[in-house]
Amino acid sequence: MNEFFGKNIQWKILSIILAISLWLVVINIENPEETMTFTIPVTLENIEEITSRYNLVISNMEEIENKTISVSIRGKRLTLEELKDNKRYLDVITATADLELFRYTSADQVNKIPIVVSFSDDYKGVIFEERNQIRYLDVVLEEIKTVSKPIQVDTIGAAKDGYVILESTVNPSEITITGAESLINSIDSVKVEVDVTNISTDKKEYNIEPKIYDSEGKEISNLEKNIEGVEVDISVGKKRIVSLQPKIEGSYAEGYVLTGIKIEPEEITVVGSEEVVDDLNQVELSTIIFEDLDTTTTFKPDIILPSGVIRWDDTSTKVSVTIEVKKEIVKEFKIPTSRLTISTKMQFRYITDEVTLYIQGIEDEVNKITENMIVGSIDVLDYDEGKYTVPVEFSIPKGFKQVGETPMVEIELINSEDQKEDEEVLSEYEENNNENSEENKEEEIIDNKEEE
Repeated sequence: MNEFFGKNIQWKILSIILAISLWLVVINIENPEETMTFTIPVTLENIEEITSRYNLVISNMEEIENKTISVSIRGKRLTLEELKDNKRYLDVITATADLELFRYTSADQVNKIPIVVSFSDDYKGVIFEERNQIRYLDVVLEEIKTVSKPIQVDTIGAAKDGYVILESTVNPSEITITGAESLINSIDSVKVEVDVTNISTDKKEYNIEPKIYDSEGKEISNLEKNIEGVEVDISVGKKRIVSLQPKIEGSYAEGYVLTGIKIEPEEITVVGSEEVVDDLNQVELSTIIFEDLDTTTTFKPDIILPSGVIRWDDTSTKVSVTIEVKKEIVKEFKIPTSRLTISTKMQFRYITDEVTLYIQGIEDEVNKITENMIVGSIDVLDYDEGKYTVPVEFSIPKGFKQVGETPMVEIELINSEDQKEDEEVLSEYEENNNENSEENKEEEIIDNKEEE
């Protein structure tokens, strides 16, 4: 390679120049005819005319507004190359469709608009090979229709944990839409999108473009809107779980007592401004009023919420409060003194066989109490010998009340020595009594034998 450029370099460059020049001369002398294909955009004419004059609109504009056709041009090579250079052919070759040539049809029916191809006078030597072929632009024309639609706010994302979107308002709230009747009839909604990801305070968005959608959620274009942007206000609230506090004003029938209050639900979730909700621990209910209540009853009081606070977990503004009442009775129990426990250092004997106890409570529950569940005791630890009437202390099941006079029992305390002497005398007596019985039996046997 170095030897090629190193020797006679001048002659070699001259040879290349001469070869190129010779080729150009041949081309210019011969300049053969060729055929080239060009892509030409179709220009729509009189669009405004059919709208203003005939109150029509093109409903398939998306399909035809960027329509192109391919044309085959025959001519001298150099002429065609000149056209091709820098896309000069776009200024020389034109394709137009005059929309005033329409024949009006109903929606979805096609108007065949002829496409006219023309050339600049500067290029008379070129030939349009498909000049005898008529091409058409398929245009669908419809009556223009105008409607007004409300603008909805479509939020994407989720607010910060513990916060919720309370309200979304848009200004203006309505939009006027004009376009082809079939497109207008297919409108399902108009929405603006706002991203609320991790939002925790009120937010305002400006100049958001409303978008038009059909029933399948597809965006509809080629419709004229009277506004291009709207303002959206997003109101954010904080959630909190609070307990419910009932207010009760009432009386119970004679012999009946309150046994329980059941609130359902006991807690609700509320939402409001952070300042209000943070100080809210419980929510009051409207006052429950009754008189001489003698049966368990469920009331439906209203939930009283502070201004600006709403219930979030349910739409109901009421809750159930059940006031449980039951009949209370007094039941008599006879407790044998033999079952009492006693605190004493002396011997004793009960003079009273049993004591009477009265227990008050709910009828169903009192009737479940048995004597075995009642424990009674007396304390005569510091007493001397003798007879006494002392109180009995009873331990009764939880939830019940002892009523009436304090039960009393009569008891005799006996000195241990005296009791021992008494026991010896009694033993001797019993012994003598047994001996006499044996002698009597023997005498009876002898008498019986003598009689025999």
